[in-house]
Amino acid sequence: MPASLSRRGFLALTAGAAALVAACESKPGEVASDGSVTVKHVFGETKIGAPPKRVVSAGLTEADDLLAVGVVPIAVTDWFGGQPFGVWPWAQPKLGGAQPVVLNLAEGIPVEQIASLRPDLIVATNAGLDKDTYNKLTAIAPTIAQSGQDAFFEPWKDQASVIGQAVFKHDEMQSLIAAVDEKFAAAGMNNPQFAGKTVLLAEGRLTEGRIEAQTPAWRSDFLTAMGLTIATDADGADVLIWTTESDEEQAAILGDPAVAKRDPRRNVFTGKELAGAVAYASPLSYPVVADRLPGLIATALA
Repeated sequence: MPASLSRRGFLALTAGAAALVAACESKPGEVASDGSVTVKHVFGETKIGAPPKRVVSAGLTEADDLLAVGVVPIAVTDWFGGQPFGVWPWAQPKLGGAQPVVLNLAEGIPVEQIASLRPDLIVATNAGLDKDTYNKLTAIAPTIAQSGQDAFFEPWKDQASVIGQAVFKHDEMQSLIAAVDEKFAAAGMNNPQFAGKTVLLAEGRLTEGRIEAQTPAWRSDFLTAMGLTIATDADGADVLIWTTESDEEQAAILGDPAVAKRDPRRNVFTGKELAGAVAYASPLSYPVVADRLPGLIATALA
């Protein structure tokens, strides 16, 4: 170390450099001096130069997150349910008069069709995106991939947060996420009888006679937010919540001998729209769940 640079001076310079680096690191959703935002994801980072105007929703549920913050996509990927333009009732009003192109993932992400739409942003956080397809999409327009290793259905707050950043709506999205948390917490406060009761969020059909819990595990987080406890198996559940989409599915479940042994009052059947709202797990669909499901659970526990 040069004699002119004392130990104290060296430490001061080091601390100053560290502070400068920290100051240069942008916060999620922060708009840089050049007007851009940078979004981190599993394949690196994507820089979006300005608020996008032609956004393609390339995955199963991203359209809900976009519509939640007022961004109407030019293309939506249909998942299930046969809804107009692939958009469910809780999100339909957000479309206004728009009629987005409907894509699907039956044969993978339709790269050529997306290219023909001339997007300025592609959101593919719930699309099963791999690196090769990511490279093809990012050659078309800035592309947002999943933030972690889960190619499909990463935690809903992670997806919503990343999409909020990408469309320059970070703060608005965080407010919507907080509002959802508050609705579930309020449902729990309004139903103190939920405390100590166990529930299982089950698929809407039996699998080879077995009752299957919905996965991944985060899908049941809204139930614990209401003060309920997640059962380790169906036998230990005070209430089984079946995400059935039709009367036929409900009848098939009730006709199974193993289910028939249970107290029928301890079964909750969602019906199509509520099942879809649970499945989409978005800032638009979860308020529907918070409004409708607690009453059904309370009735089952009565």
